Amino acid sequence: MIELIWPWAFGILALPLLIRFLIPPRAANEAALNVPQVEAFTFVQQEMGGGSSQRSVVLFIIVCLAWLSLATALARPQWTGEPTVLPTLSRDLVLAIDISGSMGQADMTVNGRQYTRLAVVKHAVQDFVEKRDGDRIGIVLFGSLPYVYVPLTPDVVTASRMLEDAPIGIAGRSTAIGDSLGLAIKQILNHPADHRVVVLMTDGVNNFGELGPSDATELAIASDVTIYTIGVVPPPGGLGFFSAFQRQSEAVDEELLMEIAEKTGGRYYKADDLNALQATYEEIDALEPIENEGQTVRPMRSLYHYPLALALALFALTWLLYTRRYV
Repeated sequence: MIELIWPWAFGILALPLLIRFLIPPRAANEAALNVPQVEAFTFVQQEMGGGSSQRSVVLFIIVCLAWLSLATALARPQWTGEPTVLPTLSRDLVLAIDISGSMGQADMTVNGRQYTRLAVVKHAVQDFVEKRDGDRIGIVLFGSLPYVYVPLTPDVVTASRMLEDAPIGIAGRSTAIGDSLGLAIKQILNHPADHRVVVLMTDGVNNFGELGPSDATELAIASDVTIYTIGVVPPPGGLGFFSAFQRQSEAVDEELLMEIAEKTGGRYYKADDLNALQATYEEIDALEPIENEGQTVRPMRSLYHYPLALALALFALTWLLYTRRYV
């Protein structure tokens, strides 16, 4: 829809009539020109264009159109689109994902094929992230050390794509749960939000780091941060003696994860396959609904330059036609 910002600008259309009324044309008082042959003088006048009433009418119409175009440009026309609701950034949600060496074990089955724990986690997390349009999403990866992989951003699509390239073991082979929670909470506290959530996912125990899980939990409570914890526990069997021994020695500390979640107002989930992970994230998605009642805006685009360009072109045409009368 086209609207006018300053419709009163069309008042300048009456300006030429007002000038004509207030300042009438001066009567001609030049002395008469005596010529020997009136017919010859009339012929010369017609050849020069001075007697062409048709050209005068054309010039008058062009000037009127140019003046109308100029008034339209001054009225500032603009195109206004349909109302669009901008989503409210209601939550800051940081995903703390374990990428220690144990996450590289291919002991999780999907459709009869074996995949690494991290590959299955990525698939479930990507589906979850892409549904969180309206929230700011951040990703912290951790092993022996945590680091910010994706800073808090409303661009959930980019966050999901970056997660696809997350490597295993780049942050060390151990598991620093406390440090990862501390870094995730720090990221959240740097941005104002209505609600702050951390989702911690790990397949091991806290065996490294400077900040203990209990201290990180107290920090979350003091900062009003809700923590959901997910323990990745692959089903037993079919992995051989050494893999089974490694899994037993690095079993998920479910008691710790449950304690962290309960103290911060979240929940603990145990996931042993892709379906369980997806169900877990669906439940978290339901517990932390997105509030999309944002600000309503209407896209606008200025159009004044079109009538302005037309007015300039018509005035230029008027000047050319007028000067040609005397060429």
